[in-house]
Amino acid sequence: LGVPAQSAARAVAIMKASSTAHIGETNTPALGGTKFRKMETAQGDCSALVAEAASYFDRVISAVS
Repeated sequence: LGVPAQSAARAVAIMKASSTAHIGETNTPALGGTKFRKMETAQGDCSALVAEAASYFDRVISAVS
């Protein structure tokens, strides 16, 4: 695609951080700044879902690298 592998891996790592923050509800106005968005989600422990999503992003990063 013409994108250096290192840049693609970095972009996926940023998406991983953003996605896991939204899933685990660890995003805060202080961390998000002007781009902070609060989404309505079900309450509960989502640590297993966060770990699963993170593992998928890790697979993509290792495949690109």
